Amino acid sequence: MAAQAWVTLIVGTLAAAGVVITWQQKNLADRRSEWWRRTQWAFERTFSTDDTQAQLGWKVLDTLMGSTLATKDDSDIVQVIGEHASLEDAEEGSQ
Repeated sequence: MAAQAWVTLIVGTLAAAGVVITWQQKNLADRRSEWWRRTQWAFERTFSTDDTQAQLGWKVLDTLMGSTLATKDDSDIVQVIGEHASLEDAEEGSQ
């Protein structure tokens, strides 16, 4: 009888741990999704013809890149886009 109680306790603990891990993964995925939505918003501002909006976009991107939700790949993507934007600005300025 006592062995059954231990088995029940162990199975319950494992099930609870599984639920917690699943919740953590979903929470992280949701937070990353929201982070990416904000990043898209910032990119839209960054490439605005309005200088004030463009500055706002870059500042928001800078803040987002400081987030623990930003991966190395995310940082690389933002850097590539930033370099591309800088090259376009330089080309427009030289014409």
